[in-house]
Amino acid sequence: MIRYLANSVVSCRDEGEDGALLFNPDLDGAALINPTGRLIWDILVLPHTVEEISNLLAENLNIPDASVVAKDVEEFLMTLQPDYILVDGD
Repeated sequence: MIRYLANSVVSCRDEGEDGALLFNPDLDGAALINPTGRLIWDILVLPHTVEEISNLLAENLNIPDASVVAKDVEEFLMTLQPDYILVDGD
């Protein structure tokens, strides 16, 4: 089972309504994430599967069916790998 986790070297600066700015000092790289991405980032303090992230996100956003957001969650995670998000599992 694949689990995703925020890279511990990456800092996250809140940008208010715009979301947040992630900065990886090892790469001197930054990524801007929207407010929904910021919610996902907060979830990634601990390792989670796409399904777990989708369920938590749906709960936070009052979405009745978490499967609706699962594909978007997976795409978001792929855009931040490997620089900002770590992957554990097979």
